[in-house]
Amino acid sequence: MLTCRIVRVLVLGCVGVVAGLLMSCQPDTSETGAVKLSLLEWNGFEKPKYYPEYTARYGGPPVFTFFSNTNEALQRMRNGLQVDLAHLCTGQMREARAAGLIAPIDINRIPRWGEITPELLDLPDVRIDGKYWLVPWEWGYSTVGYNPEIIKLENPTFEIFIDPRFKGKTALPDDIEVNIWIAGIIGGWEDPLDPTDAEMQAAPVIFTKMLGNARFIWSDSTQLEQAWANGDVGISYIYGSASRRMPKEGLPIVVVEPLLTWMCGLSLSTNGMGSEEQAYDYINAMLDPLSGSALFDHYGYGHGNANTVTLIEADKVIGTGIDDPNGTFARGVFSKAFPPAKKARLYQLWFEALAGLD
Repeated sequence: MLTCRIVRVLVLGCVGVVAGLLMSCQPDTSETGAVKLSLLEWNGFEKPKYYPEYTARYGGPPVFTFFSNTNEALQRMRNGLQVDLAHLCTGQMREARAAGLIAPIDINRIPRWGEITPELLDLPDVRIDGKYWLVPWEWGYSTVGYNPEIIKLENPTFEIFIDPRFKGKTALPDDIEVNIWIAGIIGGWEDPLDPTDAEMQAAPVIFTKMLGNARFIWSDSTQLEQAWANGDVGISYIYGSASRRMPKEGLPIVVVEPLLTWMCGLSLSTNGMGSEEQAYDYINAMLDPLSGSALFDHYGYGHGNANTVTLIEADKVIGTGIDDPNGTFARGVFSKAFPPAKKARLYQLWFEALAGLD
């Protein structure tokens, strides 16, 4: 304990090694109340406004490691990254569970569990074999959209991504599974996230047309929005939060349905070195309706706690769908896991199409 206390003093003067020292020195939280928790997290969700109860109790935020998409998150966990909690989505539950990366949730250790919106607990893969693997935190939808000032259309469909009239005016995300979903809608696949062998035969042609039309592939929504503002592109997949914010910033957008609906939350990692008690305290803090109110104010997403919506002004709720999970999910295709063999095949076809453009 003496060594740990000395290290905490040195940390104040050694900002560049804060994360490493905190991870290597784990004081007894029962005596000190010090932070003993690490998270694998999306950039932006590390802000203390999402877990004020945790910081009030332990005196500071957890140690965060960031990722840009869920495939990257799972790969980092497979490679041995040690974290206590991971912010994953329903589509990753079966893969993460099969790889031994996550542990089942003990719902009795989460006081606010009974406040979670029931519809979220019934979504695919939240519960597997009678055990919960994900604590719902945020949910919503992403969209395909176009700029009506640049793209003149009547009755638009996802075929705008392969329409030769719009070559150089489309952009694609670097999330391959999203692009497969788009291709599935274009191809008329009965289930865009679980195509038949016959449907997959058409994938290479669709992928090639999508990539041939695209001006660029983006990994940062800021890059897309700058190109949108400059008139360089006018068609793209767009995060739901951006689709609501962009018009307020003078960036016109028309949403094309179906939506891609989703739900994400917190999972327990199997190789965490921190405090399990703190992990559950953090989960419970994230389920605070005040956390959900801050989430809505920033992103417009729905929150896991059913009571959150009562804290938000009624006129701000109208049109967002956060007060009607079932109705919102019915507007689109819910993001779920691809069957592993089909996922591997579709990824291969995507990379072949990408290589063919060189």
